[in-house]
Amino acid sequence: MTLFACGEQDTNSLTDEELAIEAPREIKWEALIPLGFEPDTIAAKYMPLLEAFEDDDPKADETYQQMMSEINSAPLNTEMQDQNVKIGGFIAPLAYSEGNIVQFLLVPYFGACIHVPPPPSNQIILVKTAEGQAIDGDMAYYPVWVSGMIEVDKQTTEFGEAGYRISDAITELYEHTVL
Repeated sequence: MTLFACGEQDTNSLTDEELAIEAPREIKWEALIPLGFEPDTIAAKYMPLLEAFEDDDPKADETYQQMMSEINSAPLNTEMQDQNVKIGGFIAPLAYSEGNIVQFLLVPYFGACIHVPPPPSNQIILVKTAEGQAIDGDMAYYPVWVSGMIEVDKQTTEFGEAGYRISDAITELYEHTVL
């Protein structure tokens, strides 16, 4: 079974100098969070309140909306603008073409954006794949690497608010070797 519908980028024709210029810097999800912001504090602040309400209590919905407002307004790391990055994560598919995923949210853990609440906006990247980089729809549950120029750009989607965007993304199966 292959991950990609249209194959991987051919880097054999690039010179060493071109590869060095184009090589993305591998980052972790923490790089997207500005110094001083603690994303776990939002959920920690609201979850005890939400758990205390009965399911049909109107105050539960009001409290949940307050929490979502804070999650969606999480600060973004503007220093990431126009950085060539490579980041691993999980897919929440948004758009398909011929059974292949061409647009998705990249999130730090499996099931994010499907379960409630979604991660803060500074932990969601809206990804549009480059030509030939669509992901086979059957591979939506597997972790991937995404490479490309990241932009600080808030956009609302059906699954959550993305704080970042990577257009023309290069995708590959995430493989991690444990020594």
